[in-house]
Amino acid sequence: EPRAAFRPALDGLPRFIATVETAKHRTFQFLDASMAPDNKLIVIAMDDAYALGVLFSAIHVNWAIASGSHLGVGNDPVYVKTRCFEAFPFPSATEEQREKIRGLGELLDAHRKRQQAAHPELTLTGMYNVLDKLRSGDTLSPKERVIHEQGLVSVLRQIHDDLDAAVLDAYGWTDLLPLLRVAHGNDAPAEGQSREEAKRAFDEAILERLVALNAERAAEEARGLVRW
Repeated sequence: EPRAAFRPALDGLPRFIATVETAKHRTFQFLDASMAPDNKLIVIAMDDAYALGVLFSAIHVNWAIASGSHLGVGNDPVYVKTRCFEAFPFPSATEEQREKIRGLGELLDAHRKRQQAAHPELTLTGMYNVLDKLRSGDTLSPKERVIHEQGLVSVLRQIHDDLDAAVLDAYGWTDLLPLLRVAHGNDAPAEGQSREEAKRAFDEAILERLVALNAERAAEEARGLVRW
């Protein structure tokens, strides 16, 4: 019985954070704790939208893709919890920063569920495929324009942009925001720079800083300081 394995962690929680183990897009969402997750669903027994917001930011998604594995013809990312989640260093955010991220996490989860409830054929994969095309500047097909309208994907894009900015601020890494805005197609690249180069520079900088922060946290814990 899959539910039994998760019962101790989920008892008392109204909901939990979940992500599909292998997927084209690394997405996170809240699921009702009465649900019985199977072995293809990664369950994070937390009901705080602050955690959801950090996990769904470009910072964590980059870490998860780099530290996880890949599977199948499409080389889809696999979320390996021991490397993608357990080793991920959350920011030392102030309460004000937590509240901002928490609000955006709730907004993101509610927006997608509201649009999917209104349009049962709408999928997360379809919405995030369209979001990728919006960021790249590619022309949407007729089918993608329908998904864009049904999912209010431009609104989804803005929520993600705001969330990424809030999480970067919580880490104290707002100097990387201009690179991310270029990578996400919000700003034009500098002269002599392409969008792809900006994305590569952002990804490399984020990973370098997260690895360094991971080592810093490990050293702290060896001294007896555990932040959470």
